[in-house]
Amino acid sequence: MPVISVIIPIWNRAHSAGRAIDSALSQALPADHALDIIVVDDGSNDQPEVALARFGEKIRLVRHATNLGASAARNTGCDAAGGEYIAFLDSDDIWLPGKLAAQIAFMDAGGFDVSCTAYELEQGPDKFIVSPRYRTGPLAQADLVWGCFVSPGSTLLCRRAIFREVGGLDTSLRRFEDWDWLMRLTRTRPLGFLAEPLARVEPSTGVDQAAVFAALERIADKHLPVLVGGIRRHFKAAYHLERAAALFRSGRRVRAMSELAVSFLQSPLRHRALAAVLHNRRAATGQE
Repeated sequence: MPVISVIIPIWNRAHSAGRAIDSALSQALPADHALDIIVVDDGSNDQPEVALARFGEKIRLVRHATNLGASAARNTGCDAAGGEYIAFLDSDDIWLPGKLAAQIAFMDAGGFDVSCTAYELEQGPDKFIVSPRYRTGPLAQADLVWGCFVSPGSTLLCRRAIFREVGGLDTSLRRFEDWDWLMRLTRTRPLGFLAEPLARVEPSTGVDQAAVFAALERIADKHLPVLVGGIRRHFKAAYHLERAAALFRSGRRVRAMSELAVSFLQSPLRHRALAAVLHNRRAATGQE
C-alpha cells in the first residue's frame, strides 16, 4: 500500500495547526493509498501535545528540544517518514479537497517524481487570488532561477527516494530554503507543475532584512558558480529583486529602487519574477 507521509512543522502554532491537519485527514486518497501525518514541533512552548490531543493516533508528534528552524523541522519529518511519497504542509495553510488525488494522477500521467501546484493566496476575508499564473507542465532550472513561486511549503509532493537523492533542506538558511532545494532538484530533473489551485496559503508577514540578505548571499554562493548565460542573468535579476523587496518593506525605498534598477539591467526584457509580483498586487486591489 503506497503511503503518503505528510510533514507539518509547527512552532508556537499548535492552536491553529488543527485546521491544516484536518485538511490533510479529509483528503480523498487514490485507491489503496494511506496517510502518515507527522507533526514536527520545532521547540514550541505552547504545549502542542495538549492542543493536538484530539487527533490521537491519527498523527505522530516529533519534538525538537529547541527551535532549529523550518528547514531542520522538515528534515526531521522526512527522516521519520516511511512513505513512498513526502508531502509538505505549513501549519497555517490548508489543502483543498482532492489535492493529493489530483496531484498523484498528474505525476503518474506526466512521469514526474516531484510536483507542486497552484494555490489560493489569501488577500482578506473570503478574498483569494490564484498564484502563480503559470502553465501546467514541467518546470526546469531556467524557470526556477526566477524564484520560489510555487509555494513548496504547502504544495510539494515528492517521492521519498528523490528527496534523499537531492538532499535535505539547507539548515543554515532561515529564508529561501525551498528555493535553494528546488534549484538543486532541477539540476537533474524537472519539477512538475499543476496549474490547478489545490492549497490555500496565508501570505507571509513581516521581514527580517538581515536574514533575507544572509540567505540570498548563501544561495548566490551555492548556485551562481554553476549557472551560465541567460539563466545566470535571470538568477541575478531575481536576487536583486528580492533584495529590493526586503528593503522596500523595511522602509528603505531609495536603496530599494537602486536594487530594482540593477535587477532590470540584468534582464530588461524578460522579467518573470516581477511579473508574478505585479500580478498578485493587481489582483489583490481588484485590477485583474
